[in-house]
Amino acid sequence: MKRPPAAVIAIVTIVVLALVGLVSWRLLSKPGGTVPGTEIAATTAPVVAQAKGPLAVYAKGALAKLVTNEAPVAIADISFIDRNQKPVKLSDFKGQVVVLNVWATWCAPCRFEMPTLAKLQEHYAGKGVKVLPLSVDTEDKFADVKSFMDVQQPLEVYADQEFQAPSKYNITGMPGTLILDKQGRQVARLDGEAKWDTPEVQALLDKLLAE
Repeated sequence: MKRPPAAVIAIVTIVVLALVGLVSWRLLSKPGGTVPGTEIAATTAPVVAQAKGPLAVYAKGALAKLVTNEAPVAIADISFIDRNQKPVKLSDFKGQVVVLNVWATWCAPCRFEMPTLAKLQEHYAGKGVKVLPLSVDTEDKFADVKSFMDVQQPLEVYADQEFQAPSKYNITGMPGTLILDKQGRQVARLDGEAKWDTPEVQALLDKLLAE
């Protein structure tokens, strides 16, 4: 039996490839670009609400990524040190609204947002708001921490040199910021960089100060 001419084989191959491509295109052109059988999983995944409770209305503008709680949540009394390496506890700031910002010198977004935190503290000087930038750099970087913070006045130096993981502070990465009410309870959280010297932030803090 003679073998089919090379031209015939080439034509058959092209036709087969075209059919395979057509079938694949039909499958992947379903709604949502999914393969049949997966559309439900893609369209019915639960939407996680980021803003809940009475403070949800403040999750906008500069605070669009704000995660608020249904109600205030008690958190651990975290220990750290100040500029002079004296021990400090989070409970030392009860009676004030606290903006606890977890940062590190190697975190570029942390450094970028720090001047806006300094302006926020300046705006609330003597008004019951404590902006608390907490470095999680290791001990050998403490001099760098102090040098950087020296140009971020009126912010002060605080450090947790035994930091292990972001989960210690209930954040997902750095920068990560917790908002605490005057009783020292967490009422909101913001993961990532933000601009803190804005009317949206002031509205939230003014609300907490009035409670």
